[in-house]
Amino acid sequence: MKNLIKFSLVLSFVFCQTNPVDIATSGANKLRMHGQLNVFHNPATLGYKAAQLESEATVNNLPLEESGEFVNEFQDINIPDSDSLDSEFSEFESVDDTDSFSIKVEDIIASSDSLLADSLVSESNFSMSLFNVSFGLGSGSITPNWISNQLFGGKDLRNAQQRKDFLKGLSNDINIQVPVFSSLPLINFSFGSNVVSLGQVVSYTSVNIPSGLAQVPFIGLEKGKELNISSLEVEHITYLPISYSKGFILKPGIIPFGQKSFAGLRANLLIGLAEVHTESVRGKLQGTDANTLIDADIELGASLPVSIDDSIPKGSFPVGLSFDLGIITEIDDKLTVGTSIDNIFASFKWSGATVYTASVLGELTPEEIAEADSITNLLNQSEVKESSSYKTSLPTSINISGTYKAVEWVTLDANIRIDFGKSYWASSTPLISLGSEFYPNSKSPIYFGLSFGGENSFGWGTGMSLKMGSVIFDISGGQLGGIINNATGMQLGFGLRIQK
Repeated sequence: MKNLIKFSLVLSFVFCQTNPVDIATSGANKLRMHGQLNVFHNPATLGYKAAQLESEATVNNLPLEESGEFVNEFQDINIPDSDSLDSEFSEFESVDDTDSFSIKVEDIIASSDSLLADSLVSESNFSMSLFNVSFGLGSGSITPNWISNQLFGGKDLRNAQQRKDFLKGLSNDINIQVPVFSSLPLINFSFGSNVVSLGQVVSYTSVNIPSGLAQVPFIGLEKGKELNISSLEVEHITYLPISYSKGFILKPGIIPFGQKSFAGLRANLLIGLAEVHTESVRGKLQGTDANTLIDADIELGASLPVSIDDSIPKGSFPVGLSFDLGIITEIDDKLTVGTSIDNIFASFKWSGATVYTASVLGELTPEEIAEADSITNLLNQSEVKESSSYKTSLPTSINISGTYKAVEWVTLDANIRIDFGKSYWASSTPLISLGSEFYPNSKSPIYFGLSFGGENSFGWGTGMSLKMGSVIFDISGGQLGGIINNATGMQLGFGLRIQK
């Protein structure tokens, strides 16, 4: 079982989460993830590209006779015969020549002042990911201050008092979260209003250790004190989504407000690679005069892509299907709102998996735990492994988003994420994200974001993009649970993409 947990943690670091721009804006930039960056975000933003291409096609495909008539009208309006102006063009008396021309152009071409025509959109018809890695690490309670003062503080853990001092600051449960996204090169790209992703590996690991349980190896339990360990939990999943996203233009009037609306659909073929989770944890620890009594039963399910030590057989590679839906509306030239539903019907049936049932019974002292190479040799334990199958589901999420072009050099973003389900990264607390992009039309836009709620209560991120012709380099970083030395986690992301 120990090897199983180690393997799941290793997978999390090997396969690497969303994208650097998403980290830099703390998840707020949902409505401006265009091109290849749109994977895992609102697919309706691809509708803008559909509108752009449709407008271009409309102009380019005008019949010759209509084109000639349009040119003649333009010439007539701008170079009228003075003798016939009143008789032939009296209908234009209240409209100047420039406005007449603008009206005729706008009947054919969509407005270029659309909010979505921003830095991440540009006029690109093709984008491709060359390299992308984004990952995070959250602990729930472990901060840089604790690591500096306690972990590397030179404490002698053989001394009882120093063992107690070592645990100061770890009053909360230790919840280790390792979300990781990585894109394989050259096979994640966009063209027009379409995005194809053939290699965007997703991995997520969560290990929750009750604070009292974390202290047992160092100071044991006080006499008569009892600790319930049912909140001990391990979850890991690694999967490969193969997806196709498409954006559409909605006819005027379908959305009863706003000036332009778009919709989007993403279909995902989900290939499961690895899964580990605690099915149930029962038991307790009890303090005596000098020892800690342990009586626990743990049931854990696992499906891994390779066997380990002949004791963990190779599992299956289940295939599932899920959908993402999105819709956005431009309220005016500055404000756009939208919503999306992600991971609809997303589930895996892990055939050929293994269910482990382990029972642990024994009595330990802190000294025995501190000096032993493995505490398993000090406990009575039994383990049963059975071949089985089980089903897991990804949490469904609703995102409610907005973006506002405050001034030419600042765009503001906001998003609220609500999760449904209890598995993996789902949180019972909505995640509120606020972000900004400075100088979006420059060669080096700068991002900043804040988040509130979710699993980490608080987070911040920052980053920038460097545009070198068609090549764009994205880099970002941030922290979770606090700021600087009081943070309980961190995020990093960097990527290289082509946009033409």
